Amino acid sequence: MQYYKLTDWNYQTHGWTQWGENITHRAIGTGCNLCTNDVIHVYDHPLKAAFFNPAHASFNNPILWKCRVRKVVANDGTKVGVKECTTLKRLPLPEITINQRIRAAILAVLLVYKEDSYVTWANNWLSGKDRSAEAAGAAGAAARAAWAAGAAVGAAARAAARAAAGSAEAAGAAVGAAARAAGAAGAAARAAWAAEKDMDFVVLIQRAIKEEALIC
Repeated sequence: MQYYKLTDWNYQTHGWTQWGENITHRAIGTGCNLCTNDVIHVYDHPLKAAFFNPAHASFNNPILWKCRVRKVVANDGTKVGVKECTTLKRLPLPEITINQRIRAAILAVLLVYKEDSYVTWANNWLSGKDRSAEAAGAAGAAARAAWAAGAAVGAAARAAARAAAGSAEAAGAAVGAAARAAGAAGAAARAAWAAEKDMDFVVLIQRAIKEEALIC
């Protein structure tokens, strides 16, 4: 499988780690935990790198690299953790609009979260019938309430409810929408994994890009 890494415009990542053509780094931790020094983060598709950057690294003007990796030890459906990574060459980073991101997040959440008011709002947003901030705010409030309900709705549903609130809020405000959409989609992915359901983010993002092009 091919893997990809994001850096900032200076070819650096967290801690001023310097990357570039044929530069190799190894994780210094001994465990297998994402978001720690146990692993180096990479992606298994350029669309995932572009989509999740606002929620993961939040690089301005990010650079996408084709890379070679060794020893994949973690994967949460959004990013992959490896023990060694070599960046090989720069590649074009896919462009994903805010509305495409929000659509992808909503599609992801709908796979694992079926609360009636959220589903109604989501379908109205997806169809273009109602994309108002007021409707998004109401859907987000309902989703947060479901998430706060605790054990009654189950761990996977709570994560999806949190994701649902994120996607609704992303649709209702321009500032930070990309990050909230990515966060919502990521929470939905973790919910899907907890519920042992398949969720192919690449397919969802590709679908979102195509469908959003049809909305006038």
